[in-house]
Amino acid sequence: MTKVSPMTAVNISMDVDTARLYTAREFLWDGSSAGNSGPSESTPSGALDVATARGKAGSKGIWLVGYIVGGDLSSSSCSFEAPFSARTNIVLSDSPSCRDRSVCMSIQLSVGDIRNAINLVDNPGLLGQRIYLKGDVVEAYYKLPGLQNLSDYRL
Repeated sequence: MTKVSPMTAVNISMDVDTARLYTAREFLWDGSSAGNSGPSESTPSGALDVATARGKAGSKGIWLVGYIVGGDLSSSSCSFEAPFSARTNIVLSDSPSCRDRSVCMSIQLSVGDIRNAINLVDNPGLLGQRIYLKGDVVEAYYKLPGLQNLSDYRL
């Protein structure tokens, strides 16, 4: 993830190859104060993508952004299709169409409002939706890099 300060001029160019299928990406900017040096991992606009967060075990209170692609985690599998039976976890990926557990992150949903709002048993319409989550990155949760101790979320 590249970070740019508010005072930096940036030229962006893009070539489009219409022979390939691409995933849409959004870029957020949080330049709300004059002294702001740009987004940080402690704000949703500085959220880490799944690929980056997977290597940040031990980081506390960071924002993660990804797509909800599944749930029903076990130590060797997960489900990418409804119906889901576990309210205790979800799986995030950088792509809404991902079906490869090895590039995903496991998300622990502890008892409370966040679990009630984003578990796939009660909210199956969230499958494929982009979400921002704030929590602590752990080396492994169900044998995948994970996010635990969630304190906030944004859909």
